[in-house]
Amino acid sequence: MSGSAASRGSALTGLRVQLRVLGALTLRELGTRFGRDNLGYLWLFVEPALLGGAIGAVHHLSGHGLPGGLHVATFWVMGYIPYYLLRGIINRAPVAIVSNQSLLYHRNISIFDIILARDLLEGAAVGGAMLAFALFFGMTAGEWPREPEKVVIGMLMMLGFSHGVAMLIAAGSVYTELFDRVVHLFTYISLPATGAFFMVFWLPTELQQAALWIPTVHMFEIVRNGQFGNQVPTHYDVGYVLGWVAGLNLLGMAAIRRARQDLVI
Repeated sequence: MSGSAASRGSALTGLRVQLRVLGALTLRELGTRFGRDNLGYLWLFVEPALLGGAIGAVHHLSGHGLPGGLHVATFWVMGYIPYYLLRGIINRAPVAIVSNQSLLYHRNISIFDIILARDLLEGAAVGGAMLAFALFFGMTAGEWPREPEKVVIGMLMMLGFSHGVAMLIAAGSVYTELFDRVVHLFTYISLPATGAFFMVFWLPTELQQAALWIPTVHMFEIVRNGQFGNQVPTHYDVGYVLGWVAGLNLLGMAAIRRARQDLVI
């Protein structure tokens, strides 16, 4: 066997091991969070769907229209569910290492694996809720996503962004409990600025430029562009978002690597 073939074989073996590790960690997280009964697993998808649906129903019943003639319930639900992904991943980050610290005795398990498994689980749950609502609004109101691939891209960007922030928070939590106390408060306080409940074109011109400095605003605009198409104008820069995602993930990986060196098991 040539050296290159041996290297490829070794890489594939390593990949298979890591995929098995991620699968096992995901199943463990499922059991820890929702128990072993079927209703517990079902709640993984029902919770974000119920919360998003309740917000959409309240605004729909209020009878207030939206600029551009957007379907009220669709707008609010499709805004809340990506935020639920952001909030869920970040709020659980402070305890990600502490609650799974004993797993680090296993040579093949790293802090990165633990956080990635938790975040992929959250992404799958919220993605399931998003799909369910897309089908619901499509069948009941004719509000099918105009460009569903953009909805998927926007959600994947939100997942990548949230994962990078989560790694930084998890690493910081190794050194101080402050993160556990302030992260939940910060996610609620920051909600109005994330872009979950407004569109850029609603804002005065001077505020539009300020809003577009916030990376999550771009992600919500991408999701809404995928849902509503050219019905309303959207403003986003994919390159800007990818820069944030890459930067946060690189910083996050460096942070958890440093935290692992200082972690006392």
